[in-house]
Order: sequence, then structure tokens, then C-alpha cells
Amino acid sequence: MTTSDLHDTTVSWPIRLRRAWSSHPRLAMGVRSAIAAALAWAVAQILPGPGDEFPYYAPMGAVIATTFTVAGSVRESIQTVGAIALGGTIAILIDLVAPESSPLTVGVVVALGVLAGGWRRLGGAGTWVPISALFTLVIGQGDAFYVGAYAGLVFLGAAIGILINLAFPPLPLAPLRHTLSRVRRTVRDQLGDLAEMLEKDEPLDPQEWEKHERDLTPQRGELRAALTTARESRRGNVRARRYSQDFEALARDAQAVDRLAQHVAELSDLLATGEHSQVHEPSLGPSLRPHAGRVLRGMESLVGLADSGKAEERTDELQRVREALEELTAETDRARRAESPGGGVLAAAALVTATRRCLDELDILIEGTRAELSEEPPNPGPPAGEAHGHTDD
Repeated sequence: MTTSDLHDTTVSWPIRLRRAWSSHPRLAMGVRSAIAAALAWAVAQILPGPGDEFPYYAPMGAVIATTFTVAGSVRESIQTVGAIALGGTIAILIDLVAPESSPLTVGVVVALGVLAGGWRRLGGAGTWVPISALFTLVIGQGDAFYVGAYAGLVFLGAAIGILINLAFPPLPLAPLRHTLSRVRRTVRDQLGDLAEMLEKDEPLDPQEWEKHERDLTPQRGELRAALTTARESRRGNVRARRYSQDFEALARDAQAVDRLAQHVAELSDLLATGEHSQVHEPSLGPSLRPHAGRVLRGMESLVGLADSGKAEERTDELQRVREALEELTAETDRARRAESPGGGVLAAAALVTATRRCLDELDILIEGTRAELSEEPPNPGPPAGEAHGHTDD
């Protein structure tokens, strides 16, 4: 939610609060974690035996299990309980060999725990293996009862956390939407920088190109991770069907922007290596550089318009960019016919191909948005005032 949403008098306060809640899914996860931990603590208090001695392990399990996805809650709970049991087993075996705790036994237990924690099936929960082994050796004195209480109470809390997630299933579309917008802005800015550099009268130095190149790889990784999390959140989620149209639209846009970022990175590399002042035969040269600059400037505008609701403006801009690309293609063909085949002309053709691939992905974004505006939703939508993109926890 933007600041303007908070001051928009046409939108009621309940809807504005819901949008703020939707835009920050960690708030919802915090509430679910708090409820699950409180319930786990209360249940552990009334259990005989280990519940009286180690009640704090139950809320710890509840916190572990309360994640952004139902499927993730189940998976991480199983992995964590397994890691705790594995670490406890290591400590018990070491205690049988050397009953007295010492710096040596502590070091051996931690070393074995770290090695065992690398087991692929444990995933990120592998870090619990050495912790559990150390706790069992030092606090539990290598007692199997301690391991059972430790793992059992964590499992109890995790089960409560899973039930809370099932009762109030998260659907984290907001992180995907925010990541998508951030990557799209970065791609837009990169296209703008490339266009600005091509609009100059003379080619830039290699160092100047390097200053304006953005590494899109990390953001593409974040986008893919957010898409994977959103896709996983639909498993076992009773809310998933209601918002399936929102998810499909976001997934399509995310994949298109990911490919667009890849093509823009390739285009940037081609320009940085073939269109600078120290190249004997530039990729574009003074005759093609202005045409390429107009295409990139138009694509920059398209990336910005892809997130707006002005369908006619997007369509008109897309048509102008296509016309500019055709002019660049025609000029490149004329240059190829006028000169003997050389590195410069071939590089220009490669640039045209990379630019066309970028435009193809932009076409997917534009067409997809147009389809969203023209089609009726297959499922009942959210209450009036809850715009697309403000439905997730």
C-alpha cells in the first residue's frame, strides 16, 4: 500500500487497513506465531512429565512451524524434529563412550552434529543437529528421556502451529508482487540508462558503460524465490482457489519480467562490449545509434506503463516501439547491404535480435494486462473496494 492509499478519502478505513495488512504479510505471520506459541505453552503446562520440566520447547516448535505457507510448515516441522532427534542420538552415543562431559566431548559432538546437519533431506533445519546434540550432552546429560521430551514438545508445538496455519492459511502474494515491481523498476531504469548513453553524440568510454550496468542476477533470483513461495502456498490452502486468477496473472508477469531482465542484461553486455569509444568498428555507429536509442527509450516507457491501467496508452506505446524497431531493422539491413560484411554490422544485427526478444516479453506483459481488463473473473472476487493485489496475508 502506498502513502496515497492512506489519505484516499474514497476508500474506507477497513479497506485501507486490510490493504496495509495484505502489503505486510509478516504482520500476519507474527500474529499466527504468537497465537500458536501461546497455545503451545498452555498445552505444555498441563502435560505431565516433560511438559513441567521443559515447557519452553513447545512454543519454540510453534514458532518454527508458523511459516508463510502451509506446505512449508509441515515440511520444516518434520525436518526440525528429525534434526533434533538426530542430534540427540549423536549426543547419547558419545555419552555412552565418554560419560563425563569435557571440552573434547563437546567438540566431538558439535563436529559430528555439523557434519550430520549437511544431510540434504534436513534442508535448512540441518543447523538444529549440532544445537540439539550440544543441549542433549550438556543439559540433558546424554539422557534419552531428554531427547524424547525435547523432540516431542517441539513436535507438539509444531502441530499446533500447523493447525493455526490450516485454520488461517497464508497466501503470500504480496511479497511476489513487491519483488515483481522492484525488478520491473530496475529493468526500466537499466533501459533508460542504455537509451541515455545511446542518445549521446559520441560513444562512451568502457568505464562509463560499466558504471551504468546493473547486475540483474540477484533480483532475478529473488523474483524466482518469491514465485516459488507463492506457488507452494497454494498447496493445502483453502483460499487458493478464490485467488487463483490473481496468482496466475502474477506468475505470468513474473516469468515474463524474469525473461525480460535476462534479455536486457544480454543487450547491456552487447552494448558495453561493442559500442564504446575504443572499439575500431562499433556495433551501431552514428547512423544506427539514434534509432536504437529511440527503441530503448520506448521500451523503458512500456515497462513503466505495464503496471498501469491505461490500456490505450500501453497499446499506442507498444505500436510506436514496434515501428521504431522496424526502422532500426531496416537501417541495419541497409548498412549490411552498403558495406562488406564485418564485425560491426553483424554485432548490430545481434543487437536488433536481442531488442526484439525484449519487446516480445513486453508484449506478453501488455497483452496479459489487456486480457485481465476484458475478461470476467471465473470465481467470485473480493468485496467491493478490495482491488486486485490486496487480497493476501
